[in-house]
Amino acid sequence: MEFASFLSAVKPGKRTDQYLILAALYFLNADKTPVTSKDVSKLLGLRHKNRVPQNIPDCLRKYQAYVECVDQGPPLLWCLTSKGLDRLRTLSGLNLEDRSNAKEFGSDIGIICALEYPELAAVLSAFGGLTAWKEIGNARFSHIYRQTELHTNSGKTLNVIATTSTSMGLTAAAIVTTQLVLQFTPRIVVMIGIAAGTHASNKQFGDVLVADPSVDYNSGKVALENGIREFLPDPYPLGLNARLRSVLQKYRGNHELFNEIRSGWKGKVPAAANRLHLGPLGAADQVIDDAARVLEIQRNWRKLIGVEMETYGVYRACHESPDPKPRFVSFKAVCDFAAEKTDSWQDYAAFIAARFAFEFFKTEWDSLWPTT
Repeated sequence: MEFASFLSAVKPGKRTDQYLILAALYFLNADKTPVTSKDVSKLLGLRHKNRVPQNIPDCLRKYQAYVECVDQGPPLLWCLTSKGLDRLRTLSGLNLEDRSNAKEFGSDIGIICALEYPELAAVLSAFGGLTAWKEIGNARFSHIYRQTELHTNSGKTLNVIATTSTSMGLTAAAIVTTQLVLQFTPRIVVMIGIAAGTHASNKQFGDVLVADPSVDYNSGKVALENGIREFLPDPYPLGLNARLRSVLQKYRGNHELFNEIRSGWKGKVPAAANRLHLGPLGAADQVIDDAARVLEIQRNWRKLIGVEMETYGVYRACHESPDPKPRFVSFKAVCDFAAEKTDSWQDYAAFIAARFAFEFFKTEWDSLWPTT
Protein backbone atom coordinates (compact mmCIF):
# COMPACT_ATOMS: atom_id res chain seq x y z
CA MET A 1 0.00 0.00 0.00
CA GLU A 2 1.29 3.47 -0.87
CA PHE A 3 1.63 5.98 1.95
CA ALA A 4 -0.62 8.33 -0.03
CA SER A 5 -3.46 5.86 0.61
CA PHE A 6 -3.16 6.53 4.33
CA LEU A 7 -3.22 10.28 3.78
CA SER A 8 -6.26 10.17 1.53
CA ALA A 9 -8.15 7.82 3.88
CA VAL A 10 -8.90 10.67 6.33
CA LYS A 11 -9.55 14.37 5.93
CA PRO A 12 -6.60 16.70 6.57
CA GLY A 13 -8.17 18.02 9.76
CA LYS A 14 -8.29 14.50 11.25
CA ARG A 15 -4.71 13.55 10.47
CA THR A 16 -3.53 13.64 14.07
CA ASP A 17 0.06 13.07 15.13
CA GLN A 18 -0.96 9.65 16.42
CA TYR A 19 -2.55 8.70 13.11
CA LEU A 20 0.47 9.82 11.07
CA ILE A 21 2.95 7.98 13.29
CA LEU A 22 0.94 4.74 13.37
CA ALA A 23 0.48 4.93 9.60
CA ALA A 24 4.21 5.48 9.13
CA LEU A 25 5.00 2.48 11.34
CA TYR A 26 2.71 0.25 9.29
CA PHE A 27 4.13 1.51 6.00
CA LEU A 28 7.64 0.76 7.31
CA ASN A 29 6.57 -2.82 8.18
CA ALA A 30 7.15 -2.18 11.87
CA ASP A 31 4.53 -4.81 12.66
CA LYS A 32 7.19 -7.30 11.49
CA THR A 33 10.56 -5.55 11.80
CA PRO A 34 11.48 -2.93 14.44
CA VAL A 35 12.30 0.59 13.25
CA THR A 36 13.81 3.72 14.80
CA SER A 37 12.14 7.08 15.41
CA LYS A 38 14.54 8.46 12.81
CA ASP A 39 13.01 6.08 10.22
CA VAL A 40 9.56 7.45 11.06
CA SER A 41 10.73 11.07 10.88
CA LYS A 42 12.43 10.52 7.53
CA LEU A 43 9.35 8.91 5.99
CA LEU A 44 7.00 11.63 7.20
CA GLY A 45 9.41 14.32 6.08
CA LEU A 46 9.42 12.87 2.57
CA ARG A 47 5.74 11.94 2.26
CA HIS A 48 3.95 14.51 4.44
CA LYS A 49 6.00 17.71 4.32
CA ASN A 50 3.08 19.91 5.28
CA ARG A 51 3.02 18.86 8.93
CA VAL A 52 5.51 16.49 10.52
CA PRO A 53 4.77 15.71 14.21
CA GLN A 54 7.12 17.39 16.67
CA ASN A 55 9.43 15.25 18.83
CA ILE A 56 8.51 11.84 17.42
CA PRO A 57 10.55 9.93 20.09
CA ASP A 58 8.34 11.46 22.83
CA CYS A 59 5.21 10.63 20.84
CA LEU A 60 6.26 6.99 20.56
CA ARG A 61 6.73 6.82 24.34
CA LYS A 62 3.25 8.26 24.86
CA TYR A 63 1.67 5.74 22.46
CA GLN A 64 2.87 2.65 24.30
CA ALA A 65 -0.67 1.27 24.27
CA TYR A 66 -0.12 0.90 20.50
CA VAL A 67 3.63 0.59 20.06
CA GLU A 68 6.33 -1.36 21.88
CA CYS A 69 9.99 -0.60 22.46
CA VAL A 70 11.74 -3.91 21.73
CA ASP A 71 15.35 -2.75 22.03
CA GLN A 72 16.74 -0.04 24.34
CA GLY A 73 19.55 0.63 21.88
CA PRO A 74 20.86 3.06 21.21
CA PRO A 75 18.93 3.69 19.08
CA LEU A 76 15.56 2.64 20.49
CA LEU A 77 13.72 0.18 18.25
CA TRP A 78 9.93 0.29 18.00
CA CYS A 79 7.29 -2.18 16.82
CA LEU A 80 3.64 -1.63 15.95
CA THR A 81 1.53 -3.91 18.19
CA SER A 82 -1.72 -5.67 17.30
CA LYS A 83 -3.57 -3.01 19.34
CA GLY A 84 -1.79 -0.33 17.34
CA LEU A 85 -2.89 -2.00 14.13
CA ASP A 86 -6.48 -2.13 15.37
CA ARG A 87 -6.26 1.54 16.29
CA LEU A 88 -4.95 2.39 12.81
CA ARG A 89 -7.81 0.44 11.22
CA THR A 90 -10.30 2.42 13.31
CA LEU A 91 -8.77 5.77 12.44
CA SER A 92 -8.33 5.08 8.72
CA GLY A 93 -11.24 2.80 7.92
CA LEU A 94 -8.80 0.72 5.84
CA ASN A 95 -8.77 -3.08 5.78
CA LEU A 96 -5.15 -3.58 6.85
CA GLU A 97 -3.49 -7.00 6.81
CA ASP A 98 -1.99 -8.35 10.02
CA ARG A 99 1.50 -9.29 8.86
CA SER A 100 3.11 -9.84 12.25
CA ASN A 101 2.87 -13.65 12.01
CA ALA A 102 3.46 -13.91 8.28
CA LYS A 103 6.48 -16.10 7.64
CA GLU A 104 8.76 -15.27 4.73
CA PHE A 105 10.60 -17.72 2.50
CA GLY A 106 13.97 -18.44 4.05
CA SER A 107 15.70 -19.91 0.98
CA ASP A 108 15.12 -20.24 -2.74
CA ILE A 109 15.63 -23.84 -3.89
CA GLY A 110 15.37 -26.98 -1.78
CA ILE A 111 16.70 -30.13 -3.47
CA ILE A 112 15.71 -33.64 -2.43
CA CYS A 113 17.54 -36.74 -3.64
CA ALA A 114 16.72 -40.33 -2.73
CA LEU A 115 20.33 -41.53 -2.87
CA GLU A 116 23.71 -40.06 -1.98
CA TYR A 117 25.13 -41.70 -5.12
CA PRO A 118 24.64 -41.22 -7.98
CA GLU A 119 21.87 -38.64 -7.47
CA LEU A 120 23.17 -36.20 -4.85
CA ALA A 121 26.72 -36.61 -6.14
CA ALA A 122 25.51 -35.41 -9.55
CA VAL A 123 23.70 -32.44 -7.95
CA LEU A 124 26.76 -31.35 -5.98
CA SER A 125 28.84 -31.52 -9.15
CA ALA A 126 26.30 -29.66 -11.31
CA PHE A 127 25.85 -26.83 -8.79
CA GLY A 128 29.49 -25.81 -8.60
CA GLY A 129 31.35 -28.90 -7.39
CA LEU A 130 32.10 -30.16 -3.88
CA THR A 131 34.05 -27.07 -2.81
CA ALA A 132 31.06 -24.82 -3.52
CA TRP A 133 28.96 -26.53 -0.82
CA LYS A 134 29.07 -26.34 2.95
CA GLU A 135 27.24 -28.37 5.57
CA ILE A 136 24.59 -26.48 7.52
CA GLY A 137 21.71 -27.29 9.84
CA ASN A 138 21.13 -28.76 13.25
CA ALA A 139 22.52 -32.14 14.29
CA ARG A 140 19.23 -32.89 16.07
CA PHE A 141 17.73 -33.66 12.65
CA SER A 142 18.30 -36.97 10.88
CA HIS A 143 19.43 -35.51 7.59
CA ILE A 144 22.62 -33.77 6.51
CA TYR A 145 21.99 -30.50 4.68
CA ARG A 146 24.35 -28.78 2.28
CA GLN A 147 24.13 -25.17 1.10
CA THR A 148 25.45 -23.31 -1.92
CA GLU A 149 24.59 -20.33 -4.12
CA LEU A 150 23.37 -20.26 -7.70
CA HIS A 151 23.94 -17.12 -9.75
CA THR A 152 21.22 -16.65 -12.38
CA ASN A 153 21.70 -15.21 -15.84
CA SER A 154 19.92 -12.05 -14.69
CA GLY A 155 22.37 -11.50 -11.82
CA LYS A 156 20.33 -12.81 -8.89
CA THR A 157 21.96 -14.95 -6.21
CA LEU A 158 19.83 -17.89 -5.09
CA ASN A 159 20.24 -19.78 -1.83
CA VAL A 160 20.19 -23.55 -2.52
CA ILE A 161 19.79 -26.31 0.10
CA ALA A 162 20.25 -30.01 -0.77
CA THR A 163 19.80 -33.23 1.16
CA THR A 164 18.98 -36.92 0.77
CA SER A 165 16.34 -39.05 2.42
CA THR A 166 17.42 -41.82 4.79
CA SER A 167 16.17 -44.49 2.37
CA MET A 168 14.25 -44.86 -0.88
CA GLY A 169 10.46 -44.74 -0.92
CA LEU A 170 7.46 -42.47 -0.42
CA THR A 171 7.53 -42.34 3.39
CA ALA A 172 11.19 -41.37 3.64
CA ALA A 173 10.73 -38.80 0.85
CA ALA A 174 7.77 -37.18 2.61
CA ILE A 175 9.67 -37.00 5.90
CA VAL A 176 12.82 -35.43 4.47
CA THR A 177 10.76 -32.93 2.47
CA THR A 178 8.70 -31.91 5.49
CA GLN A 179 11.78 -31.35 7.63
CA LEU A 180 13.55 -29.38 4.91
CA VAL A 181 10.51 -27.14 4.35
CA LEU A 182 10.00 -26.47 8.07
CA GLN A 183 13.66 -25.56 8.61
CA PHE A 184 14.55 -23.63 5.45
CA THR A 185 11.17 -22.56 3.90
CA PRO A 186 12.35 -22.78 0.26
CA ARG A 187 10.47 -21.04 -2.51
CA ILE A 188 10.52 -24.26 -4.56
CA VAL A 189 11.32 -27.90 -3.73
CA VAL A 190 12.92 -29.99 -6.47
CA MET A 191 13.20 -33.78 -6.58
CA ILE A 192 16.25 -34.71 -8.69
CA GLY A 193 17.25 -38.24 -9.60
CA ILE A 194 16.61 -41.27 -11.78
CA ALA A 195 13.52 -43.23 -12.78
CA ALA A 196 12.24 -46.01 -15.03
CA GLY A 197 10.68 -44.76 -18.24
CA THR A 198 7.93 -46.13 -20.42
CA HIS A 199 8.63 -46.99 -24.05
CA ALA A 200 6.04 -44.55 -25.40
CA SER A 201 7.29 -41.47 -27.29
CA ASN A 202 10.61 -43.16 -28.14
CA LYS A 203 12.26 -42.29 -24.84
CA GLN A 204 16.02 -42.54 -24.51
CA PHE A 205 18.26 -43.17 -21.54
CA GLY A 206 18.75 -39.74 -19.98
CA ASP A 207 15.43 -38.23 -21.05
CA VAL A 208 14.11 -36.00 -18.26
CA LEU A 209 10.70 -36.94 -16.82
CA VAL A 210 8.70 -34.17 -15.13
CA ALA A 211 5.87 -35.48 -12.93
CA ASP A 212 2.71 -33.60 -13.88
CA PRO A 213 0.90 -35.03 -12.07
CA SER A 214 2.64 -37.36 -9.65
CA VAL A 215 0.45 -40.37 -8.91
CA ASP A 216 0.54 -42.90 -6.08
CA TYR A 217 -0.50 -45.81 -8.28
CA ASN A 218 -0.84 -48.20 -5.32
CA SER A 219 -3.53 -46.05 -3.70
CA GLY A 220 -6.93 -47.73 -3.97
CA LYS A 221 -8.98 -50.75 -3.00
CA VAL A 222 -8.43 -54.46 -3.61
CA ALA A 223 -11.84 -56.09 -4.15
CA LEU A 224 -13.16 -59.51 -5.08
CA GLU A 225 -15.62 -59.20 -7.98
CA ASN A 226 -17.24 -62.40 -9.33
CA GLY A 227 -14.44 -64.48 -7.94
CA ILE A 228 -11.78 -62.28 -9.52
CA ARG A 229 -9.51 -60.11 -7.42
CA GLU A 230 -9.39 -56.57 -8.85
CA PHE A 231 -7.61 -53.39 -7.92
CA LEU A 232 -9.80 -50.29 -7.92
CA PRO A 233 -7.53 -47.21 -8.01
CA ASP A 234 -8.40 -44.21 -5.85
CA PRO A 235 -5.50 -41.78 -6.39
CA TYR A 236 -5.04 -38.18 -5.31
CA PRO A 237 -2.81 -36.89 -8.13
CA LEU A 238 -0.80 -33.73 -7.57
CA GLY A 239 0.30 -31.51 -10.47
CA LEU A 240 2.55 -28.54 -11.06
CA ASN A 241 1.98 -24.85 -10.52
CA ALA A 242 0.50 -23.51 -13.78
CA ARG A 243 3.24 -20.93 -14.35
CA LEU A 244 5.97 -23.52 -13.76
CA ARG A 245 4.28 -25.91 -16.21
CA SER A 246 4.09 -23.20 -18.87
CA VAL A 247 7.78 -22.36 -18.57
CA LEU A 248 8.78 -26.03 -18.74
CA GLN A 249 6.80 -26.50 -21.94
CA LYS A 250 9.51 -24.54 -23.76
CA TYR A 251 11.96 -27.40 -23.18
CA ARG A 252 9.90 -30.14 -24.83
CA GLY A 253 10.98 -31.44 -28.21
CA ASN A 254 14.53 -31.22 -29.52
CA HIS A 255 15.76 -28.41 -27.30
CA GLU A 256 19.38 -27.38 -27.79
CA LEU A 257 19.99 -27.34 -24.03
CA PHE A 258 20.11 -31.13 -23.95
CA ASN A 259 22.83 -31.21 -26.61
CA GLU A 260 24.84 -28.74 -24.56
CA ILE A 261 24.40 -30.82 -21.39
CA ARG A 262 25.34 -34.16 -22.90
CA SER A 263 28.41 -32.64 -24.56
CA GLY A 264 29.83 -32.39 -21.04
CA TRP A 265 29.46 -36.13 -20.42
CA LYS A 266 32.65 -38.14 -20.99
CA GLY A 267 31.10 -41.60 -21.33
CA LYS A 268 28.73 -43.22 -23.79
CA VAL A 269 25.51 -41.44 -24.74
CA PRO A 270 22.31 -42.75 -26.37
CA ALA A 271 22.07 -42.62 -30.12
CA ALA A 272 19.17 -40.15 -30.28
CA ALA A 273 18.98 -36.71 -28.67
CA ASN A 274 17.59 -36.39 -25.16
CA ARG A 275 14.28 -34.65 -24.51
CA LEU A 276 11.96 -33.56 -21.72
CA HIS A 277 8.61 -35.28 -21.09
CA LEU A 278 5.76 -33.90 -18.95
CA GLY A 279 3.04 -36.26 -17.84
CA PRO A 280 1.82 -38.68 -15.17
CA LEU A 281 4.73 -40.22 -13.29
CA GLY A 282 3.77 -43.15 -11.09
CA ALA A 283 5.21 -43.56 -7.59
CA ALA A 284 5.02 -46.41 -5.08
CA ASP A 285 7.21 -48.24 -2.55
CA GLN A 286 8.28 -50.95 -4.96
CA VAL A 287 11.10 -51.57 -7.40
CA ILE A 288 9.64 -52.73 -10.72
CA ASP A 289 11.66 -55.23 -12.75
CA ASP A 290 8.78 -56.41 -14.88
CA ALA A 291 7.53 -54.60 -17.98
CA ALA A 292 4.11 -56.25 -17.57
CA ARG A 293 3.61 -54.37 -14.27
CA VAL A 294 4.10 -51.06 -16.09
CA LEU A 295 1.45 -52.08 -18.61
CA GLU A 296 -0.94 -52.75 -15.70
CA ILE A 297 -0.37 -49.25 -14.35
CA GLN A 298 -0.85 -47.77 -17.81
CA ARG A 299 -4.37 -49.19 -17.95
CA ASN A 300 -5.32 -46.47 -15.45
CA TRP A 301 -2.82 -43.85 -16.66
CA ARG A 302 -2.56 -44.24 -20.41
CA LYS A 303 -0.14 -41.29 -20.76
CA LEU A 304 2.21 -42.63 -18.06
CA ILE A 305 5.77 -41.44 -18.72
CA GLY A 306 7.51 -43.55 -16.08
CA VAL A 307 7.62 -44.98 -12.57
CA GLU A 308 9.78 -44.32 -9.51
CA MET A 309 9.59 -44.37 -5.72
CA GLU A 310 9.69 -40.87 -4.22
CA THR A 311 8.13 -37.96 -6.09
CA TYR A 312 4.59 -38.35 -4.77
CA GLY A 313 5.90 -38.16 -1.19
CA VAL A 314 7.73 -34.92 -2.03
CA TYR A 315 4.72 -33.36 -3.78
CA ARG A 316 2.32 -34.36 -1.00
CA ALA A 317 4.59 -32.97 1.74
CA CYS A 318 4.84 -29.63 -0.10
CA HIS A 319 1.11 -29.58 -0.84
CA GLU A 320 0.30 -29.96 2.87
CA SER A 321 3.10 -27.78 4.27
CA PRO A 322 2.36 -24.62 6.29
CA ASP A 323 2.31 -21.22 4.61
CA PRO A 324 4.19 -19.95 2.79
CA LYS A 325 3.88 -23.13 0.72
CA PRO A 326 6.68 -23.93 -1.72
CA ARG A 327 6.11 -24.80 -5.33
CA PHE A 328 7.36 -28.27 -6.26
CA VAL A 329 8.70 -30.11 -9.29
CA SER A 330 10.53 -33.35 -10.08
CA PHE A 331 13.33 -33.83 -12.61
CA LYS A 332 14.06 -37.54 -12.94
CA ALA A 333 15.98 -38.91 -15.91
CA VAL A 334 15.43 -42.35 -17.44
CA CYS A 335 18.00 -44.95 -16.33
CA ASP A 336 16.04 -48.10 -17.37
CA PHE A 337 12.67 -49.25 -18.65
CA ALA A 338 11.48 -51.33 -15.67
CA ALA A 339 12.77 -54.60 -17.11
CA GLU A 340 16.18 -56.29 -17.08
CA LYS A 341 17.48 -53.61 -14.76
CA THR A 342 21.05 -52.50 -15.13
CA ASP A 343 23.24 -49.84 -13.53
CA SER A 344 24.84 -48.96 -16.86
CA TRP A 345 22.90 -45.72 -17.40
CA GLN A 346 22.37 -44.53 -13.83
CA ASP A 347 25.35 -42.17 -13.70
CA TYR A 348 24.44 -40.65 -17.06
CA ALA A 349 20.78 -40.20 -16.10
CA ALA A 350 21.69 -38.58 -12.77
CA PHE A 351 24.11 -36.26 -14.60
CA ILE A 352 21.45 -35.14 -17.11
CA ALA A 353 18.77 -34.56 -14.44
CA ALA A 354 21.10 -32.51 -12.22
CA ARG A 355 22.54 -30.43 -15.05
CA PHE A 356 19.06 -29.72 -16.44
CA ALA A 357 17.86 -28.52 -13.03
CA PHE A 358 20.87 -26.23 -12.72
CA GLU A 359 20.49 -24.72 -16.20
CA PHE A 360 16.71 -24.42 -15.89
CA PHE A 361 16.78 -22.34 -12.71
CA LYS A 362 19.80 -20.35 -13.83
CA THR A 363 17.94 -19.34 -16.98
CA GLU A 364 14.28 -19.24 -15.97
CA TRP A 365 14.17 -17.96 -12.39
CA ASP A 366 12.85 -14.55 -13.40
CA SER A 367 10.22 -16.23 -15.58
CA LEU A 368 8.96 -18.11 -12.53
CA TRP A 369 9.08 -15.17 -10.09
CA PRO A 370 9.27 -11.91 -12.03
CA THR A 371 8.97 -9.79 -8.89
CA THR A 372 11.47 -11.56 -6.61
